[in-house]
Amino acid sequence: TSMTSETKETAHTVKKEADEYFPTEWGEEEQQDRREHKTSIVMSGLAGTNSSSEKVRIGPSKRPTMEAAPTKTGITENNSRNTYGLPVSVGTGVKIDLTDRWSLSAGFNYTLLTRKFYGKYTEIDKDGGIANSTSSDIRNSQHFVGIPVNAYYNIVNKDRINLYAYAGGTAEKCVSDKYNLINTDIHHTEKVKGIQLSANAGFGVEFMLGKHLGLYLDPSLRYYF
Repeated sequence: TSMTSETKETAHTVKKEADEYFPTEWGEEEQQDRREHKTSIVMSGLAGTNSSSEKVRIGPSKRPTMEAAPTKTGITENNSRNTYGLPVSVGTGVKIDLTDRWSLSAGFNYTLLTRKFYGKYTEIDKDGGIANSTSSDIRNSQHFVGIPVNAYYNIVNKDRINLYAYAGGTAEKCVSDKYNLINTDIHHTEKVKGIQLSANAGFGVEFMLGKHLGLYLDPSLRYYF
């Protein structure tokens, strides 16, 4: 009987110490500290709208920088016959969950803009005279690289579906601006100064196809400064 009582008392002491240092129910602060922040890799693609030849272009497309009275080799644009191809953008990025509701993403994207217009190519020689002047339909292709940053707010977050709102901005640089005169061998390249800034906002929905794979659709409005 004495052995049994002593054993029970020792067991009670061990359990008390265990409860003190290893509680069975963690508090809210401890649970938040132990929560892991999720990180996702995002792959995206975008096909924007195109403008008709009768409307003024809206978007980041850059006009030729040549003045009406040419002092250097370049392109003069006639606005009456502009047509625009479908802008296409692809990119990748990383999205980090900050809380159950908020997340932040940043990445890298590439955008291609194409158009055709009627214009004139003027080549200026070293003496400042006109060496060549050719009017033609001209194809223009512009290549942009950019860094988008967005903040996301989860409205509905279930196991298989996630409904969210987001807003952010993008800084883009035109790294190539080429002009090809149709039916000629004339090719002209210009440098585009400055950075193209834009802001966007929208809603999105993501469908989980598997444990580590999701498909999302997020229409948005974008404003180019």
